[in-house]
Amino acid sequence: MKILVLNDYCCVGNCALKVNISVLTQNGHEVFGVPTKIFSSNMSYKDYISFDLPNFSEITKKVFEIKDVDAIYIGFIDNKKYFEYIKEILQNFKGKVILDPILGDNGAKYSGTKVEQIEFYREFLKYTEVVTPNLTEAILLTDYDKNFSEIKREDVEEIAKKLKKMGSKQVLIKSFEENNKLNTFYLSEKTSKWFEKDKIEVKISGTGDAFSSLVTSELLKDENLEKSIDKIQDLLYENIKNQEKFEGLNEIKLENFKIGL
Repeated sequence: MKILVLNDYCCVGNCALKVNISVLTQNGHEVFGVPTKIFSSNMSYKDYISFDLPNFSEITKKVFEIKDVDAIYIGFIDNKKYFEYIKEILQNFKGKVILDPILGDNGAKYSGTKVEQIEFYREFLKYTEVVTPNLTEAILLTDYDKNFSEIKREDVEEIAKKLKKMGSKQVLIKSFEENNKLNTFYLSEKTSKWFEKDKIEVKISGTGDAFSSLVTSELLKDENLEKSIDKIQDLLYENIKNQEKFEGLNEIKLENFKIGL
């Protein structure tokens, strides 16, 4: 399948567009990556700099002229002109749209997150086949009125229902921690189900990008996402468990991300 990925590109660090292209390509897809922003490094590094991609709309338009696109994956977006152009595309797009909102983690917004970014993602939900926020991002998107530390399973389920009501056909909320387990909640028209996995006590940058890329791959292979989540979580767990760990910042290693049967 041919996938247009709109996400930020970090020159240093395995995350965002770099992860999307690697994981999706390993799983047999043809990927066209257009950066929505260029970062010198991911935000875990000190004193990073960033700038917008010149001629974003012209480059994206050219991709559509060259290739037939089966799906659009949307990650980081903080530019209003880019947002308006992407929305215009989505209004006429017949393929599947995957939304991975980039807003925050561990109960807090990222330092550079702006209110209008949340509004961008809320608008995109109307066109989305599946949305894959972590718990913090899901709370921000729905403006859920409860502190992050007080969230229970029933709250996550209610948040997922709100996201579905806002437009996404399928909802995957990741990174809900309970009893030293990482839990993912899946909601569709026919199904609601919890999935859990042991937590590895180290933060790995790029894990969420790999998860959403694997979800995208399975979706575009016409796999039932409910049946794919265990495979995705097992693959991520094994990769993270087996990679070398360091003091301080750790980044996802991009080998061995092909999903088995």
